[in-house]
Parts: sequence; C-alpha cells; structure tokens
Amino acid sequence: MQAIIDVHFPGLKGRLVHEALNIFYDIREVQGLKKKPSTSELLDWIKLLLNEDVTPETLRERDPRKLIPPLHGALLKNEQDVSLFEKLAFMARREGR
Repeated sequence: MQAIIDVHFPGLKGRLVHEALNIFYDIREVQGLKKKPSTSELLDWIKLLLNEDVTPETLRERDPRKLIPPLHGALLKNEQDVSLFEKLAFMARREGR
C-alpha cells in the first residue's frame, strides 16, 4: 500500500502516511461494513487530509471524545456504513467514561 501512496503522493511525510494507514486498516476491520474502504478511498482520504492540512498528531489522537477520524466520510462511501461507524464510535465513547 505504501508503494501505491508513494506513486500518488511523492514526498509525503512518513508520519502522516503511517497514521493514515493505521486508521484505514482499523476501519477495514470493523465488523458489519457493507463496503470496506479500498485503495481508492484511501487515496481520496489522504488527498483531503492534505488539503485540510490535518497533522499526523491529529490522526494519532486517541481521545475517546474524538474516536471518529477527520473526514471519515471519504473512507466510508456507503451511508449505512457511515452510520454504523458513528454508532460504534458513540458506544465506545460511552463505555470509555
């Protein structure tokens, strides 16, 4: 996956890619998704992260109040998947209290 990212975004900071890939693979592991994020969604998401100047630190943050990654809609194209993901994050946040 790193090689594909390197072709599309040459010179991209390694820390941002590392954090983005961690989130990408974590989301792919969410049970119940109708369409797991693909390489295309990952590339779209990284482009948005760069356009919005999202930092690696923002992606790495594991604050229970911020379990949903920035611009997550780019990774989850199906509205049902977005809803499921947000519900799971809400439930995890409630359990984290």
